[in-house]
Amino acid sequence: MENYRPEKPKKNNTVSGFNKTGILILAIFALLVVAFVAFKPVYIMKGLGQQEMGVKIRAGEIVDIVGPGGIYSDFGLYVKMESYNIEGVWFQVSDDEVFTKDMQPVYVEIRGQVFRPSLTSVKEKKADGTIEYFSKDQIAKDFVNYRRIYTSNETLESQMDGFSRQAMKVCVGQNDLRGNAVAEGRDTLRNCIESELEKLTREIGMYVNNIVVTDVQASDQAMVVINETNQYLLDAEKAKAQSQKLEQEGKANAVQKEAEIRVQQAAAQETARQKVILAQLEEQELIAKRAVIEAGKENAILEQQLNAEKAKAAAELAKADLANTELLAKIYEENPSYYQYLIAQLNASAIKETDKFMIVPEGTVPQIVLGKDVMPTVPVE
Repeated sequence: MENYRPEKPKKNNTVSGFNKTGILILAIFALLVVAFVAFKPVYIMKGLGQQEMGVKIRAGEIVDIVGPGGIYSDFGLYVKMESYNIEGVWFQVSDDEVFTKDMQPVYVEIRGQVFRPSLTSVKEKKADGTIEYFSKDQIAKDFVNYRRIYTSNETLESQMDGFSRQAMKVCVGQNDLRGNAVAEGRDTLRNCIESELEKLTREIGMYVNNIVVTDVQASDQAMVVINETNQYLLDAEKAKAQSQKLEQEGKANAVQKEAEIRVQQAAAQETARQKVILAQLEEQELIAKRAVIEAGKENAILEQQLNAEKAKAAAELAKADLANTELLAKIYEENPSYYQYLIAQLNASAIKETDKFMIVPEGTVPQIVLGKDVMPTVPVE
């Protein structure tokens, strides 16, 4: 009997091909998943709340600061967006032993809020009134340096605890016990702590607000010293007030007496002044009378001198008139024809144009001639 050899089953090429394709697809899908997980090439429709800021990162480098609010997407190598909250974070810090300038321990407690910055947050108000806001570059730089503080409230509260204790020690140590414990001292202490916290938080790109000193308590021994000092100061103030009262009363009495003396002096001075004025008036009257007398004398002298001058002038005038008359008489005497000419001139000037004259020989009878244009007619000029 021949040996029996069973036939080998035929291979299914279709199934084998399907398995290879599936394995390849699964491998590609796995590679994509690994690449997506490892390289994080994309984020889509990532939203921010109204109190959230976003930090867009590519390949480990910050490329933009966005928010608050909005929906953002990005694609690239190692892309992601981290966020931080810009709501105020409350902190409360107390210290049992903060030493004053005179080495007295006091208990100090403060409260306040610290804020992470947005693009509309005020960074600093300058002396000229201009306002500086937080910039994207500054926020990005501070986020890199203080990422845990930006993203964790616990870390931020811990940081503010250290900042607050440092500010309290600096400000309390500037004044003595009384300067920190009394009411006006607390206002100064609060302003100092707020100023110190503003400087410290600005170094990490944040800012503070609503800083209050909720409690300042001195030790029992220190309170005894304060009470004794207050009583001493109160007694000193009372003594000072009493002294001022007596001083004021003394000044008032002195002022009253001085006023009475001044009134008497004023009356005496007024009487003397009136006498002086009266004497001056009498003197002025005498001077005026003397001036009138002197003026009368001078006027009389001037009048006499004026009359003499007038007489002298009249004599000179008479001499001048007489000299003119004598000169004319001499001229007429030496020039009879000129004399006759003057007589004729006088007669001619006495005749008008309408006057008529008839000259007839001596011993004849004059005749009346009537008519118009009678000739001859001799005009007489």
